[in-house]
Amino acid sequence: MPVSAAEPESQLSMALEPDAIVEVAERFTTALSGRADRSYLAPAQPASQARALAGLLLDRSQALEGSGPWQRAIAGGTRTVRLWDVSPPS
Repeated sequence: MPVSAAEPESQLSMALEPDAIVEVAERFTTALSGRADRSYLAPAQPASQARALAGLLLDRSQALEGSGPWQRAIAGGTRTVRLWDVSPPS
């Protein structure tokens, strides 16, 4: 049966609104690395893209669950990644 213009479509919809922020913090042992601590907040983006970015930053091939924080050793310190939900309350 064709869908008329008056009937809503029954297809699945995807949320395209930005709903997650990736927070990255790198902490160094200055005596070993000569580097200063730093942090970064990625712009809001869809959660699937935020999780992909977090996985890349952590060098993980498996899917990340939850919102972190997750840690990874880096030369002279550690990298901590966390996801923040920015979805409007429902």
